[in-house]
Amino acid sequence: MSIDNAKKLQPRASVPTEVRRGPFDPGGQPSLDRDHPLHLSLFAWNVRSGLAATKAVLTDEGRYADQWKWPASRDLLQAAERVGFDSQLQYGMWSGYGGETNWNGAALDFATGAAASAVATERLGLFTTVHVGYDFHPLLVAKITAATDHVSGGRLGVNIVAAYDLADYAQFGFGGKERDREADERGITRTSAERYAMADEFCTLLKYLWTSADPVDFEGEYFQAYGAQVNPRPTSDPRPLLMSAASSDLGIDFAARQCDAIFIAGLQSGGHSRDEVRASYATTAAKVRAAAESYGRKVRICGMCFVVMDETDERAATTMSWLENEIDVAAVTNLYGRYRGVPTDALPADVNENWIRNLGLGISGRQIVGSYETVANELADLHEAGVEHVAMCFWDPARSVEAFGEHVIPLLKERGLRH
Repeated sequence: MSIDNAKKLQPRASVPTEVRRGPFDPGGQPSLDRDHPLHLSLFAWNVRSGLAATKAVLTDEGRYADQWKWPASRDLLQAAERVGFDSQLQYGMWSGYGGETNWNGAALDFATGAAASAVATERLGLFTTVHVGYDFHPLLVAKITAATDHVSGGRLGVNIVAAYDLADYAQFGFGGKERDREADERGITRTSAERYAMADEFCTLLKYLWTSADPVDFEGEYFQAYGAQVNPRPTSDPRPLLMSAASSDLGIDFAARQCDAIFIAGLQSGGHSRDEVRASYATTAAKVRAAAESYGRKVRICGMCFVVMDETDERAATTMSWLENEIDVAAVTNLYGRYRGVPTDALPADVNENWIRNLGLGISGRQIVGSYETVANELADLHEAGVEHVAMCFWDPARSVEAFGEHVIPLLKERGLRH
């Protein structure tokens, strides 16, 4: 049956769309207002071992590695809501990194995790993560996320990922004999420019589906839809917030045109002063804001942190040393190979121990190690640099969430970062 004939069977006439790429904000952008100067997210609660590729988690897997399992993750989310976190952010994971720890080898998916957390919490914002390059159709994602936003009373946001992973590509059949495109020697079927163009088009159609009261026709380079409609539409007005991580010029340009919250990165503490770290974040934050402003848009600046804390700096440092000494090098090696697109049994000689530690403990996010006072000070530094939203991952999730609520949030209030 032809598309034209199929459309005649639909109950309502569809509306042709004109826009294919951003900036595109039908009805305007969602509000970027925050309840507190520094928005706090609990990150990577839905995957085995979170962001900690360390054999230390094997000393008590139920406590350290398997917090993702339900109902343990339900209890963790409810605790985060109770102590004052503003939202949760799921880590998008389709295949883990192996090693002795089976790092990230199990996870709640973007649809189930968000829906389950919607009914388990009352106030907590819910950010789910979608890999747009894995050929999920925007209609499928629009339907799932609109329904979850409806169930949650308008608390959903969507984290858009355009990055690739070799093992995920294989699972989804990219480069296989049934594909109409050949993979390159690394198994990668799309260039960075193509992936961001695809993400751009994905977001445009997603926004059409979220906001249009009428069925829409969309004829894009990567996605097509005819008479497509989502009902119920999202409760969020005018739509759920979109976020993305960006570091390359291509990534920043895409996120500035289509997303509302953007994750940035800066220098680590090792070998750099607090002023240097703060300045690195401030420079990137200014660059991202300027990119958004060039398109007549505003964005929320976000940062990601791996936090190890205790009553004193010394005790926190001792724990961090233990985690570092037990790094699951095999798992980190797998991660390195998959994201570099070069399958490898060993890390290259030029990859030093600091790089391994940064990747294995926080996937190169900001490592904050110290007393509760130190943690509060470093979060204040990030805020001073322009970061308005921090997503935090803890290697000992349940106890860390409670300790953060009891000790760190009061210190953030003293610094004017929480009300």
